[in-house]
This record gives sequence, C-alpha cells and structure tokens, in this order.
Amino acid sequence: MTTNASIEYDKTRRSIFSALYEFKAVLPGLLAMLFIAIFSNNLAGVPNPFTLQNLFAWLDGVIGPVNHQSFFQVMNSNFVWNPLLMGLIIGNVFGVPDCWKRGLSYIHMLMPLGIIMLAPHFMLGHAAKLGAVPILICTGSLFLTATVVLYVSRLLKLDDRQGSIIAGGLATGDPHACAILMPLIKAKGGQVVNSVACVIGFGLIAMNILPFLGEWIGIPAKYFGLATATTIGNGAQSLYAAFGHSYEAGRYATWFDVGRHVIMPAGFLYVFIVMFVRKLRNRDNEKVLATRGIKSFPIWLGVFVFMWILTCLHVFREPAHHAIFNMVQWDFSLAAAALGLSIPLREITRHGFKGFAVTCIAGTVRIAVLLAVILICVKTGLLPE
Repeated sequence: MTTNASIEYDKTRRSIFSALYEFKAVLPGLLAMLFIAIFSNNLAGVPNPFTLQNLFAWLDGVIGPVNHQSFFQVMNSNFVWNPLLMGLIIGNVFGVPDCWKRGLSYIHMLMPLGIIMLAPHFMLGHAAKLGAVPILICTGSLFLTATVVLYVSRLLKLDDRQGSIIAGGLATGDPHACAILMPLIKAKGGQVVNSVACVIGFGLIAMNILPFLGEWIGIPAKYFGLATATTIGNGAQSLYAAFGHSYEAGRYATWFDVGRHVIMPAGFLYVFIVMFVRKLRNRDNEKVLATRGIKSFPIWLGVFVFMWILTCLHVFREPAHHAIFNMVQWDFSLAAAALGLSIPLREITRHGFKGFAVTCIAGTVRIAVLLAVILICVKTGLLPE
C-alpha cells in the first residue's frame, strides 16, 4: 500500500515544492504567526501602535531607568522574545487548533532564511579601532566560554543539545544565538527557551556582582567596561553592570561591546562544528543527539558564511544593511511566534535546573579567567591605563 502511494506521488510530483502543503492547509497557521508578529513588534511597513514592544516601552517610562538602562531591555525584550512570549501565552492558555499546525511547520524554513540574512549585521571592520589586545580578549572569551560549557555539560550529563544551545548563547553573550543554533543542533523548542532563561538568569546575577568584584580587584574603569562586555548575557545587562561601577566604565562598555558583537558568528559556528564532528565520530552512540540527522555541512550555513565574508569586505553598504535587518526582524518574529505556539510549558520546565547549573559554573569560570587576564594585561602595560 505504501509502495503504491509512493509510485503515485512520484508520477504527480512536478518539483521540489510538491512536498509542501497546499496553501489553504497552511493559511490558518501562517495568519496566526503573522498577527502575533504584528502585535508583538514595531515591524517595518506596519504602523501598528498596539504592540507588546510599545507596551514594554511605556512600562520602561513608568519604571524609569535602572543604571541608565531600560528594565525590559535588561530582561532581553526584543523582536525574537516578544512574539515568543505572546505565542507561549496564547498556545498554553487557549490552545492551538489542529488547522494551525501545518502552517507553524514553516518555522523550519524561516529560521535558516533569517540566519542567512543576519550575516550583513556582523561587520568586523566596526571593531578595528578597539586595538589588537581587546579584540583578542573578546575572541578568547568566546571560544573559552563555549568550550567550558560543552565540557561542564558533559560532566553533569546534560542533554548535549541543550548544552550546545547554552554554549552558543553564553559564549556569544547574546541569547539570540540560542535560537540561531536551534536548526543546526536539532534542539527541541523547550530546550531553546529553557537555555535562554538560563543565559538571561545568569546575566541578571552577574550584572549585580561584577561591580563589586571590579572595585575589589581594582580594575580601571575603562577596562572594567571591557570585562562587562565579555562576561555578561546581553548588551543591556553589561551596560547595567558597567554603569553600576562608574559612568566612565559604562561609556567604555558601549565601545568594547562592538568587539563582542561582530565576532558572534564565530561562536555559534564553533559550537556547531565541534558538535557535528563529535557526532560523526560517535555515529553509533545513541546518547550523542546534537546535530543528529544532519549528514553533511548545511548548504544554507555555507551561504551564511559566504555572506559574512562579503560583509567583512564591505560589499553591503549601510542602507542595504538596514533594509536587510528589517527583513530579519520580520522573519524571526514569524518564526518566534510559531515556536511559542508550538511549545507546551511542561516542555520548558521538564529540563529542570541542570542547565542553569551548567550556565552558572561556566559563567563563573569565565568571569574569574577574564578578570585575571584583564588585570594582568593592565599591570603589564598591554592595556595602557
């Protein structure tokens, strides 16, 4: 019966797009994603004032700045996590009709497309004025953190998919990388959201502890800004910690954060390659789940690398860069809405606190090593005061 169906399908198939669902089958799910995206973020081409982003901005005005930072920026409110949050609430409170599910499956096409379009956002030339030593520290922090997270996750026997997601998010200093790694690692949606919570949660702890450590150790304000930019979860959290130390540290954290930002692709590429090689070496090991199902280096990831190289060569001009990023926001908003609708809360909580333990251990090691390295560089004159 199955063989006959396959033969009939082969006869009627006209192109690779024949495997897609009919438009009327995916329309309800696509519309759900669209409306969640529109009411979550201020997206280009949609002058809608009733968005979650505007609500958070209004609440930030009511709360007032905390160490010169908006509260919801510190909590990582952005074009990815706003629709994700709205999708989680709608999906878990009201449920997801079966007629939506085929449309929501388009997340598997939206994520790679969005990652490719992110490439023009990372221009290495923007960090050229930082100097060789700060750039080396930013790069070393990235690879050190990813390696430590992967090692600690194996020691604590954490699912290697979640360990990989945490490694990408913590190493790059941006929870966005957790979502970027999802299609590469073949992680589950619940693992991604859990990992994001771990990275943001550790950042909240670190941003309150680091100012006291900086004062105690005696790192100059300028290079304390470098320390916060390379050891905390996201940009707003690092600025919170830096301004908690001094206004000068906050200004320099803004400056040094560029160095962390432009090398982010190297972080999630490193995590993917390490786990992909590990999977190839352990094909028969059922406990090795990260990248399982990916038989060769993904073509779309190669396109991303190629686009990143073109970006570093200044092929994309500023207007093109901003236009492409508007498309990225649309793409990731739709994908995040689909992800939020697809995840039951029990899938997020079932992974427990082991991921947070891994994050805290690796994050603490990173803080200790980087503070020591920066202090040594200051004392030896590699980082002139």
